[in-house]
Amino acid sequence: MMMESRLIALASAALPVLLLPGTSVAVRVGTKSKAADQTASASWSQDVSNGAFSDNSDFFSSTHGVFQTHPERGPYASRGGSGGSSSGGRGGGAGRNTFSTKSKHLNYRTSSTEELKKNPSLSSPEECARACREGEPPRICYYHFTLEYYTVLGAACQVCTPNATNTVSSHCQCVLADGVERGILTANRMVPGPSIQVCEGDKVVVDVENHMEGMEVTIHWHGVWQRGTQYYDGVPFVTQCPIQQGNTFRYQWVAGNAGTHFWHAHTGLQKMDGLYGSIAIRQPPSKDPNSNLYDFDLTTHVMLLSDWMHEDAAERFPGRLAVNTGQDPESLLINGKGQFRDPNTGFMTNTPLEVFTMTPGRRYRFRMINSFASVCPAQLTIQGHNLTLIATDGEPVHPVLVSTIISFSGERYDFVINADQAPTAYWIQLRGLGECGIRRVQQLAILRYARGPYQPSSNPPSYDYGIPQGVALNPLDAICNNRRNDAICINQLKNARDIDRGLLAERPDVKIFLPFRFHVYTPEDLFSPHTYDRHLVAPNGDHVISLIDEISYLSAPSPLLSQYDDINPDQFCNGDNIPPDCGQNCMCTHKIDIPLNAVVEVVLVDEVQQPNLSHPFHLHGYAFNVIGIGRSPDQNVKKINLKHALDLDRQGLLHRQFNLPPGKDTIAVPNNGYVVLRFRADNPGFWLFHCHFLFHIVIGMNLIFQVGSLSDLPPVPPNFPTCGDHKAEISLDIQNDYPKQ
Repeated sequence: MMMESRLIALASAALPVLLLPGTSVAVRVGTKSKAADQTASASWSQDVSNGAFSDNSDFFSSTHGVFQTHPERGPYASRGGSGGSSSGGRGGGAGRNTFSTKSKHLNYRTSSTEELKKNPSLSSPEECARACREGEPPRICYYHFTLEYYTVLGAACQVCTPNATNTVSSHCQCVLADGVERGILTANRMVPGPSIQVCEGDKVVVDVENHMEGMEVTIHWHGVWQRGTQYYDGVPFVTQCPIQQGNTFRYQWVAGNAGTHFWHAHTGLQKMDGLYGSIAIRQPPSKDPNSNLYDFDLTTHVMLLSDWMHEDAAERFPGRLAVNTGQDPESLLINGKGQFRDPNTGFMTNTPLEVFTMTPGRRYRFRMINSFASVCPAQLTIQGHNLTLIATDGEPVHPVLVSTIISFSGERYDFVINADQAPTAYWIQLRGLGECGIRRVQQLAILRYARGPYQPSSNPPSYDYGIPQGVALNPLDAICNNRRNDAICINQLKNARDIDRGLLAERPDVKIFLPFRFHVYTPEDLFSPHTYDRHLVAPNGDHVISLIDEISYLSAPSPLLSQYDDINPDQFCNGDNIPPDCGQNCMCTHKIDIPLNAVVEVVLVDEVQQPNLSHPFHLHGYAFNVIGIGRSPDQNVKKINLKHALDLDRQGLLHRQFNLPPGKDTIAVPNNGYVVLRFRADNPGFWLFHCHFLFHIVIGMNLIFQVGSLSDLPPVPPNFPTCGDHKAEISLDIQNDYPKQ
């Protein structure tokens, strides 16, 4: 079959060869697998090129020619219709009444399918991954994530090889990654985890069953605004208690804002060890201002980029001083696939590279997600093809043509590729920039034309001699005030949607300046007796903690959203309310109150000023408009700080532009520069705002925006888990506390 041919072509052998860590021993992987797992990605597109589809074929068509294969009818049986609307089954508010006050642990072998079998109102992941039609009733899309410790190159790889491409589910439990054996964390024994692909307006239900021994977890749905479902945003001790080992937590939210998003663990460093996956919320073509630019929006054309270590991320936290210092990754992955060259032996694994297939003459929408966890920017370039950018972070923009895209952790970019080149195979190059440039970290994938060869004829691009680059999106130099021929800055993109006029007023209702930096400990301070300050060991050996407006975020003992009254008010602080004895590493729950419906302007100021380091900030619950990006115009000022930013603002020298500012939810603040963003605070709740670098989150580069008051929030869901400190009074009555035997 096609998939078998592709694996052979990529591996130059019948079986992929994989590298065991610390050795040059090569191991071959078994071939036993089911035919269903050998289906090539987008292989049906060859039929499309022949026009071989009709009204009764297995294709859904929409008015602009989006085709997707019909979902397989598995053991769940046909449910017919839309799979239930919000008025039936577990839809709408009715679902809340079905919670049981008693629970039992389900059998490991049946829990993942139990709910779908017993509830005919639910649609399976395969049924929900469809083309979206105008007027079609919404579905209730059910997913079950089983989280557990797992292994790259485990015994499952002797049974089968994984599905061809980014998948909603997989019958094969082999994880290959880049061919280097290591322990990982998985959802449903997949890396990336299951892809959630639904239509705007669908209800998404995800049961997260935690079987990670000794670990707690939450899952955040990055980019989904959670209007009306604030309790399911997935932030530990802000919107929920972490899910304890052995427990299941049911997330329920409406896919209210279309676009390319993703999900990931929001606890500790688990995201970097494999707990992440894609989300694509599609909409009917009439609702997409750029739908005329592409013919296909395939489930298989999601491009999930991630950095990858060859050991647990916790091995690098707080960090080492001598061997394997810093937190930069050894490798990168594209849809969980890649190859790795051992820098010591020169041996290279030949695990499968990801392959994206196109039919000549057609135009394809690709959905790119940066799921990096380290500080490295990612640069994506495709040989021989320009990219027409049409959306960022789920928000459509006026189309612009670029040659390469630079993205940061948490960002998403949608672009169109026109299959108008010679029908052969082309390299896709992903390079890690910044700190990743030291190791020359990169990964490759293949863009091929149907019926063409599987392998590019040219040599693979190297880190230093890569694919030629022309116009770059999101340049690192932050020269964004003037139009230029070699680059396009994010603030130069134009929003393709109508913009709230209040956001364009000269003066916002609330203006918040947020400088951020690191506090560097002295060894005497950090290691003084009976003190246990958290810290990160930076690549240069400094021991640091993150500060936003001179505060390092500390989680409350209970979720603010559901147990606000259980939290001591002294736990909270902000720049106007810092405890008098807080010190240089002030740690408290940083919370800024914002009136409901206010127009808010946030000015982020980079006081870190470390070369080649730009911090991406992500806002939960909203998309904001990017009003300005830049550095100080004063050539005499070598390093920007809060005072200088305030002076520039008073003089009108902070660059702002109000001509269709683009929408985003994640934005990189240029090194030694600033970003100005605005949003309408019309979604009440407690929303995290934080740097999206994983190792900066765990040392406090976060804060909470409280929008509105508690009375503006929906009621806490019935039987919602609670948590908190237990510090009972110490009894001095030893005799009665411990009865005699």
